Amino acid sequence: MQAMRLINPTVFATLSLLTFVIFVQVSNCEDKPNAFTPKIQRPRLRFRPQDRVLKTSPKDRLISRSGDDDVEADEDNLTSASDREDRQVLNPLRTRKRVRRPIINSSLRSSLPTSNDGDDDDDDTQSTSRFAPSRGGFGLNRPSDENEGNDEDDSEDSFVSSSNRFSSSSSKSSSNRNSLAPKLTTPKDNGYKVVCYYTNWSQYRPTIGKFYPSDIDPFLCTHLIFAFGWIKGGKLTSFEASDIAADGKSGLYQRVLAHKATNPKLKVLLAIGGWSFGTSKFKSMSDTRFSRQTFIFSAIQFLRKHNFDGLDMDWEYPKQADKENFVALLKELREAFEFESAETGNERLLLSAAVPVGPDNVRGGYDVPSVSKWLDFVNLMAYDFHGKWEKQTGHNAPLYAPSSDSEWRKQLSVSFAAEMWTRLGTPKEKLVIGMPTYGRSFTLSNPGQYIVNSPAKDGGKAGEYTREAGFLAYYEVCQMLLKGASYIWDDEMKVPYLVDGDQWVGFDDERSIRYKMDWIKTNGYAGAMVWSVDMDDFNGTVCGSGVKYPLIGAIREELLGIPRDTVAPGIEAADIDWESVASAPPLISATTLAPASRISIQDLLKQAKNPKPSSNLPFLLQNSVPDNLRAPRVFCYFTNWSYKRPGMGKFTPEDIDATLCTHIVFAFATIKDNRLAESEENDAGDAYTEGTYDRIMKLKEKNPLLKVLLAVGGWAFGSKPFRDLTENVFRMNGFVYDSIEFLRKYEFDGMDIDWEYPRGADDRAAFVSLIKELRLAFEGEHKSARKPKLLLTAAVPASFEAIAAGYDVPELAKYLDYINVMTYDFHGQWEETVGHNSPLFPLNSASSFQKKLTVDFAAKEWARQGAPMEKLIIGMPVYGRTFTLADPAKFDIGAEVLKGGEAGRYTGEEGFLSYYEICDFLHEENTTLVWDNEQQVPFAYRGDQWVGFDDERSLKTKIAWLKTEGFGGIMVWSVDLDDFRGYCGTGKYPLLKAMNKELEDYMVELKYNGPYSTPRGDGSEPIVEKKLCDDEGGAVSFHRDPNDCKMYFVCQGTVQHHKTCPDSLVYNEDEKVCDWPSAVEQCAHLVAEQ
Repeated sequence: MQAMRLINPTVFATLSLLTFVIFVQVSNCEDKPNAFTPKIQRPRLRFRPQDRVLKTSPKDRLISRSGDDDVEADEDNLTSASDREDRQVLNPLRTRKRVRRPIINSSLRSSLPTSNDGDDDDDDTQSTSRFAPSRGGFGLNRPSDENEGNDEDDSEDSFVSSSNRFSSSSSKSSSNRNSLAPKLTTPKDNGYKVVCYYTNWSQYRPTIGKFYPSDIDPFLCTHLIFAFGWIKGGKLTSFEASDIAADGKSGLYQRVLAHKATNPKLKVLLAIGGWSFGTSKFKSMSDTRFSRQTFIFSAIQFLRKHNFDGLDMDWEYPKQADKENFVALLKELREAFEFESAETGNERLLLSAAVPVGPDNVRGGYDVPSVSKWLDFVNLMAYDFHGKWEKQTGHNAPLYAPSSDSEWRKQLSVSFAAEMWTRLGTPKEKLVIGMPTYGRSFTLSNPGQYIVNSPAKDGGKAGEYTREAGFLAYYEVCQMLLKGASYIWDDEMKVPYLVDGDQWVGFDDERSIRYKMDWIKTNGYAGAMVWSVDMDDFNGTVCGSGVKYPLIGAIREELLGIPRDTVAPGIEAADIDWESVASAPPLISATTLAPASRISIQDLLKQAKNPKPSSNLPFLLQNSVPDNLRAPRVFCYFTNWSYKRPGMGKFTPEDIDATLCTHIVFAFATIKDNRLAESEENDAGDAYTEGTYDRIMKLKEKNPLLKVLLAVGGWAFGSKPFRDLTENVFRMNGFVYDSIEFLRKYEFDGMDIDWEYPRGADDRAAFVSLIKELRLAFEGEHKSARKPKLLLTAAVPASFEAIAAGYDVPELAKYLDYINVMTYDFHGQWEETVGHNSPLFPLNSASSFQKKLTVDFAAKEWARQGAPMEKLIIGMPVYGRTFTLADPAKFDIGAEVLKGGEAGRYTGEEGFLSYYEICDFLHEENTTLVWDNEQQVPFAYRGDQWVGFDDERSLKTKIAWLKTEGFGGIMVWSVDLDDFRGYCGTGKYPLLKAMNKELEDYMVELKYNGPYSTPRGDGSEPIVEKKLCDDEGGAVSFHRDPNDCKMYFVCQGTVQHHKTCPDSLVYNEDEKVCDWPSAVEQCAHLVAEQ
């Protein structure tokens, strides 16, 4: 005890710290597989794939992995005892079967061009990662991106960081970056709303009824809604040609929106729909997510282009079958508006809807709580309760129902409708109550019987200006009253009506409006909506009071406290007392009134349903193949930098043998401003130059079954653009729907997503969301546009660590047609020891970690994680990875290296050789070719140069293995790296042909039963016959009948007519006339018959 007391506390602390340090050093000597590659600039970096010391600088921090524990280590800690033991085992040369190098025809050898340095430029050498020919098969930990400058955050991120950003076991995201449910914002508009509709057909009324945007008082309303827009081709557009400015003339949009300069607080929305618009366009537009999103993104672009503040949905009316789709439409609109605002910084677009008052309509087609949730405000169309469609008089907009109404008709009032909507779930602060500036009229059966519910034989006479039977603008009502019509106030309904002979009109005046405003304020509703601004006495010259907008002005006065304007100074803005102005009502006939009967409001306009497409559709059949079998796929990647290689290495689309591939994937497109775009100027071409896209599509002339996909991403592209794209749903969905247009424009058959690489919970969820949205959109476009479905594939890594870090395999498998596994780049110049590019199997002496770095393990890992075998397409490299040996005498797997091998004369990249460059290498004197029986692949060495590659033998072996396992096919990276000119002496494309030959007797068994069908047969989707007459704008067009030269079709919009030419004539589609058969090539055979 005395001795213990003599120990200095400082000494004790020092000893404790020393003990801890020793413990840590001993712990670091355990056999821990290294998960990372240092920050060395290289073309396509990947996961650290083996237990080897890495080339690095002392300043580089690396991550060592042991089980689930993450420990940061420096360079010194990476060399463990087991590492040194492995080196001692692997360094001695193994006894392998020696294979004599092939003899290449001397004449062919002499014809091989030599590199001409004078012809090379920076684009030709492709030494940067932008043009790295490999796919970076593992590549999760990227370098600090000195080579690309577009992923600056990756230099800080490791596979496992202290924040667990990339932990595959993370239960929840570390951020809300990829939230799919935006926070709903509230518009900054305090107080009551005065929402005024303006109709674009009011400009066509005659004389005093003619209404232009200049007649609008900018301060009359808080919100102005332009009625109506239109839907064409599923997209928002204008209804009238005069709506949009043209030929230097201002359009109605521009003229209406000009009022915002006078009143910056005014909000102007565009309405879509209306009664005459019908329901069919809404039904088809809301039917699928694709059709909804197509409309939504067109709407946002259209509204922003024309400076509208929002959109008003006027679907009259959704039915029971439409209820869910209507909610989905509103939800997706609102979410898109929120995301677009967050993305652009613009004030959020408003979303409102005009909704009905009929109980049957409301309960049948509206999920009221959900509809109300997504709308900023709800415009209740509290009018048209009664009209000419009935056989008895009834008021257009009674505040309360009269006691003489039947029980059912007592539901038809402003108060009942508003209370119904709030009772069903609409907040009062969102409910805007409709106010009509017009009346509904009837022709009485008996002029002596005119009280409410009296018999009527028809609608009233059309007004002089509105020119519609059963309908009168307020200023037309004023004219009737001033000419002697009788005014009657109904104190039960709190509204007036007039009688003039056999004419009966129920309308609103200033008195009834003020009653309704008081009721709105008492009950706490959001305000008043006016239909419409152009039917009030807008000039103040008709009704006789000298007040402009007497009705809307009264609304504003009651709700906002702003007095009304008059036609001239000094005129008092007083209400008209129509009882003192109009004539006394006539005496009522003693005839007993018929009891009120219930008459339901019928749809007056019914849209004709488009005929269903015939089920007898053309598609390709393989009669000898059962439904559960299909031919294997051969995906051939083709890079858009291969044509920049010098001399005989230059590769063009015309060099592709289209018969050797089932699918060609053009790599790569890029993403610009969150939209799919070509990465090279000459990819798309122009009016004067044929682009690469067009040249690739011509390959279909040689192989009509060929599918051509466009890949986006790649190693050089990095992960950050994908992260940026997917962190905002609006941004991502904009990319998705714009991509469809891009792919269709250039006639691609699908898209390949090459995100290298998602990592961590956020990225994993974002990648699934992107793939899911693409698939839903592709399915929707296929259904809506009646086009073959676009294919969706993805290039994915071979590393089990990469899979765990960023891939939700079962979810991805649901939505992808094919999964291209990049089973290559297992080893390369970024390592300190020799390793093969793409071994099929591991060495028997390899560590447990190294045994996972093989084609066999990687492919099966994807299957174990949940990918269907028939969807897994196994990567086959037609290039090799090279090294410069530290000791030329030590050339076996595991031998130390100094750096990558010498660059090839055509590919110009250190550590990399195309197959035709490998042939050059094999031809040189003193080159030894070795077949590795364990890994089932060859390698070769000469002096200090070493290359691991695949040849015909190894690829045939891999195909045999693939067939035994039951995978879906092969993917070749890349077709431009095979011996496409026949340098090697065995003909063009020796590797690709060898693989095709080996696949000839193989059929893939289709077992996966997922939500979407797996492409079968030749990969073609059945082509749904496109409807011939599909112009929703009503255009007239002429089309030949492909089955009969003498007949043709005339389309009037969507209506089709089948016509016959006069005798002896046939239809000439070029000239759009009936012509002599000799003038029409397709019908020339009829000349002989005549």
